Amino acid sequence: MNSKEIMNIIIKISETIKYKDSMLNERHLHHMFTSLLQKKQDLLNLTSLTLEDTILHPEWPTYKKQSKIDCGRYKKENNKYILHELGTAGFIDFAFGDYNKPDIGVEFTLKYSWSKEEITYDFIKLLDKDNNFHTSISYNIIFRKNQLVKNKRLLNFEKAMNDAYLEAKKRLNKNICNDNRNIFFIISEIDKTNERRHWHYSKQNRKFVNGLPIINLKNKLYL
Repeated sequence: MNSKEIMNIIIKISETIKYKDSMLNERHLHHMFTSLLQKKQDLLNLTSLTLEDTILHPEWPTYKKQSKIDCGRYKKENNKYILHELGTAGFIDFAFGDYNKPDIGVEFTLKYSWSKEEITYDFIKLLDKDNNFHTSISYNIIFRKNQLVKNKRLLNFEKAMNDAYLEAKKRLNKNICNDNRNIFFIISEIDKTNERRHWHYSKQNRKFVNGLPIINLKNKLYL
């Protein structure tokens, strides 16, 4: 399993998941993701005696004293998550690789409206240089109970995406990862008729742009 295969699964989800009226939550998305993963490869072998056979780690802690994991630490102040040397662990929805130093981090959200602080916090964890991922993936679904937003609401929605990214960078300051890290941040908007559109963060444009990303990870296999 490698970054490209994981991204192909996420893109498959983005193209096939269907709107459900207030029924779905993020856990449904997690289970869909792991089901598709396990069809590709046994990543969660809990019967083996060797740690190397278990390379999928749900709710991976960025800090855990017992396991000697000492990566990003965070604290919530004034309803905002910030870096803090005396803070606690941030939890990554899924990490892949060595438990103590995973190569890939994946975060998901599934909402019926925009949740700036939750998405900003996910971006912070995935961009934090102390969480030494080779590839960081954020996939966010917004279900619309009516139509896809348009006109001024669309402009505001796109601004909110970019504001969340810029806010994450601001809070990280000098602790932001370098350009060697692969960044795949995707936002999908899906309405009740299953019309959909997508955005992804473009390093080249330094903002979210329309469409799904082109997966180009030449010879970068991390697992």
